[in-house]
Amino acid sequence: MKRLLILLSVLVGGNILFAQTAPLGKDLIKGFSEKMQAYESIKAEFTFTLENLQEGFTDTHKGSLKFKGKSYFLDLMGMEVYFDGKTKWQYIPEANEVTISEPTSLDGGFFDDPTQIFRSYEQDFKSKFMGEKIEGKLSLYEVELYPEDISEPYSIIKITFKKQNLEPVSIKYQGKDGINYTIDIQNFKANQNLKNDEFTFIPAEHKGIVVVDML
Repeated sequence: MKRLLILLSVLVGGNILFAQTAPLGKDLIKGFSEKMQAYESIKAEFTFTLENLQEGFTDTHKGSLKFKGKSYFLDLMGMEVYFDGKTKWQYIPEANEVTISEPTSLDGGFFDDPTQIFRSYEQDFKSKFMGEKIEGKLSLYEVELYPEDISEPYSIIKITFKKQNLEPVSIKYQGKDGINYTIDIQNFKANQNLKNDEFTFIPAEHKGIVVVDML
């Protein structure tokens, strides 16, 4: 009986200690946001999975993203998107066609501004720590975010971080319309030496290109 009481006290004490020291969602989100905002540049390779629950299909594509400040380059689903902070070029190599525009807003979602996946999530979201899990040799944290603004097109954002350094592993947007998309990050590098011309597109360098100028 004495041993049983000792064991129970250890278990209860351990649970209390865990509850006191377990990371809260808002703490992880704050750490993640501060770290992402501190980077001068980021390069990432990922898979993009689109899940349409209404139509019953799933589509997955490989992609890459690099950005510095407000500038970015996205290569995904047969399209290359260049944005130098003012002008956007959407180039389709297969059709040899580019659309040029100057977006007035970059709040339309991943394809309008892919850098949003590394944005600051501290404001406008409620957060919930979902737990820790092991995948291979990695210890991962999971956090769910719920937008304060009910007009947002998604109901939940699920972010998985590496416990060691809070680098993102996956980010999933759960849409209210039954369309979800997930970014699974295979390769993540920060503070790379990126040149400004990596975020611009020069139509004249592509013979026979079709230019759709919306400026």
